[in-house]
Amino acid sequence: MLDFIRIATLFAALAGTAASPLVVIDESGKPVAGALVDFVDAAGHHDLEQTDPAGNAAAKAGFDPRSADVVKPGFARLHVDLDRVAKAVLQRALPVVGTVSVATGSQRNLHEVPLPTSVMDRTEVALSPAQTSDRLLRDLPGNDRDRSNSAFTNYGQLRASFSGAGSDRGDVLVDGVPAQDAFGGQVDWLAYPAEEIERAELLRGAGSAFYGSGAVGGVLDIQTFAPQVGAPGVDGRASAGLGTNDAADDSLQVRTPLGAHLAGSLSAVSTRLAYFALPPGYAAPSDHISTGDTGATHLRARYQNGSTTVDGSILATSDHQDEGRDNYTFDRTLRQEAVDITQKLGFAQAKFGAYVRDTTVYNLDDLFPTTPGALRYDQHVPTNENGFFGSLSAAPGPFEFALIVDQRRVVGSSVQTGPTGALQSFGAGTELSQGIGAQASFHAHRFEALAGIRADNERYDDLAIQTVSNAMPPVTKRTAVAGHDTGAISPRGALRYDLTPRLALRVSSGGGFRSPYLNELIRSYNVGAVVMAPNPELAPERSTTSVAGLDYAFGSGRLSFDVTQTQVRNAIDFVTVSKTLMMRENVDRTQTNGETLTYTQSVATCARVRASGTVQNPRITNGPTGTDGKQLSYVPNRAASIGLDVAGPGPIAYSIDSSYSGQTYADELEQEPLGPALLFGGTIRATTASGISFALSGDNVTNQRYLSTIDRYGPPLTVVFKVGVPIGAIARERVTNGCRY
Repeated sequence: MLDFIRIATLFAALAGTAASPLVVIDESGKPVAGALVDFVDAAGHHDLEQTDPAGNAAAKAGFDPRSADVVKPGFARLHVDLDRVAKAVLQRALPVVGTVSVATGSQRNLHEVPLPTSVMDRTEVALSPAQTSDRLLRDLPGNDRDRSNSAFTNYGQLRASFSGAGSDRGDVLVDGVPAQDAFGGQVDWLAYPAEEIERAELLRGAGSAFYGSGAVGGVLDIQTFAPQVGAPGVDGRASAGLGTNDAADDSLQVRTPLGAHLAGSLSAVSTRLAYFALPPGYAAPSDHISTGDTGATHLRARYQNGSTTVDGSILATSDHQDEGRDNYTFDRTLRQEAVDITQKLGFAQAKFGAYVRDTTVYNLDDLFPTTPGALRYDQHVPTNENGFFGSLSAAPGPFEFALIVDQRRVVGSSVQTGPTGALQSFGAGTELSQGIGAQASFHAHRFEALAGIRADNERYDDLAIQTVSNAMPPVTKRTAVAGHDTGAISPRGALRYDLTPRLALRVSSGGGFRSPYLNELIRSYNVGAVVMAPNPELAPERSTTSVAGLDYAFGSGRLSFDVTQTQVRNAIDFVTVSKTLMMRENVDRTQTNGETLTYTQSVATCARVRASGTVQNPRITNGPTGTDGKQLSYVPNRAASIGLDVAGPGPIAYSIDSSYSGQTYADELEQEPLGPALLFGGTIRATTASGISFALSGDNVTNQRYLSTIDRYGPPLTVVFKVGVPIGAIARERVTNGCRY
């Protein structure tokens, strides 16, 4: 009888262990492979195991664990009571060598990835004084838009440039969904508030072989606040902030379990800022304070059961900008629904995602400089887009394979009417983008080789342009452009070799391309009295990027240095026709040569120093008369940043950062210099034992007067005081090993 009881007990233990593995994930819900799990039973005995690619770890047969300690480099050590939870959520420690997935599609150590990358983690985001995401990202090495000013810059000028490649030559993703407006190419940064961002990853260099059109100079992947299935309870935070320049910054982020395999999250953010934004050349005596108001609501749900994960989301945003003069405003709305499904199939993984998005812009422009405040025109720009993407990846042994397919369809139009409501111009069209690609890599002890190729096809249909002249009587001109296709093949290859256990050499080369946006083909608009004309005959841009770099990882820090060259053929840019007319044209060739140095050093358990510097020469090498050798518009020739993040120990956390942007021009003739800008900011935050936080942030603390674009001043000194209150049992600024995140 005793033997039977022992056998039954052993069988029960074996069954329980097999049915209840510990699942280890990171803050975004992704599985963490290779984590060491120290299982401990009631008698204090230990069983050391390791998580598999799905993040699962189970104690050995016959061992009955009651608790576990989970350790993974780059994450804070975590103790788990297995009687309460079966899922461990690892929080990233203040890393000097982080991880990214944007470069190859799989999570990789920054030091080991064969392509140059940059990352901004949750600690840097949480301690930043930034009110907007574009301001937040100016410290990300390789991001050229460090002067961006989304609260007041005309929406059409909010574009991405990475590694000096130039405007519109960077791809932006948010939670895996394309973030650029498919009709116009601009990025609605206000739709993705800084408060909601968890981390940002940047591939520095051409990524069209993996991502398709637009990834000429790099790819930015932003990850936002998300649900966590299996979390022990409600996790959230509400905050309210007020400051100078009528600043307001209110937010709510909360996530909660909705069942054994289901969780949800909600993020709601509203911001406001007001100051006199118009410089003398674009100001009038009747002007008033400029104001910007925005609101963004993001609702997400996640189902996770075994090898299946389903994410769904709804995003709704709106913003209003009064530029400081009557009839000089614009309003923008966005609504997006998305779904993402991941299915693990042994050592393989299949993913499928789809989204639909509707955006609308209403833009009023006045008759400056002749009659400031009098209506010049009213533009209505509605866009409907949808897309899907799928991938199949596998990692058998030292090999990794990935197959990718995606499609994006956009229908957009621009209607411009005058003060009486009479039509002035009209443009409309449809674009269908389709791509398929493959990538393979091989890993050895000190060596890695990667190769990829992708084919894309762009189809334009129903292109139409109609303009009405100011002559008396008015003359109507209609232009119909025949439907047409264009395609591109984008290869890339990369090699990494460990010269020593700490020093890695990497080289890569790849092709990039960008098809013209419908906006460039059919829409005209004004900047003051200057007409920005479309060109339906534009051809796609083609590019080649080559990079060589060294990456050195030492005990408490990391140092990397990369040399980059990007050549763009048929580059699309505005060319000056006259003082009141600029027109998009294909410039024969541009070239950017640059060097980027990044450095991160841990100076204490919860403190690190970070720095970066870029020297680059973004120029036209063969273009229209007078442009050869001129600097690319809105791309600085120098950029640098230095920052300090201190996340404890104890209740005090703070950050200090500075950024420098070198000479920048707003045109291709170097006639409109924006000048260099050196900006400083910082945050100090105190958190009570109950989780209530009090934070004081200052941005542009030296109150430097600088131009963000030719017709806007950047924000002046802005000081914001913010109070945060935890929701549920877990404060969003978690305390792990004495560090506050």
